Amino acid sequence: MNIKAITLAAILGLSTPAIADLALNSSVLAAPPFPTGTFMDDTWSVSLWFENNSYFYQGKNMKTGASLLLSGATTSGNNQRRVFSWRNGPNRYQVVWQPRDPNVIRVQVFSSNGREILNRLLYANYD
Repeated sequence: MNIKAITLAAILGLSTPAIADLALNSSVLAAPPFPTGTFMDDTWSVSLWFENNSYFYQGKNMKTGASLLLSGATTSGNNQRRVFSWRNGPNRYQVVWQPRDPNVIRVQVFSSNGREILNRLLYANYD
């Protein structure tokens, strides 16, 4: 009987559940790749969804009723901060999202010269 082999097997056997627990409970693995749903503040409502291989943005000014539907986002950023961008003529619409805070998005709109027109934090609406 080899004591070293038995000891090694016992150590590995005891450590496997701890390793599996770390691997299975990672919030990064559970995070969705993009925000979906409706996000709002007192003026703006933005709905985001994925359909037919395209990511959609529907924005609405709740005070004026003006709305806009965009599709085909480009993505950038990293696992901690993801940026989704759409073009509407010369303007760029951008949603910045952090998977660790899935209920909040930052909506930004930039003019053709890069000037920021809008910068708002919107919160998930579950109504």
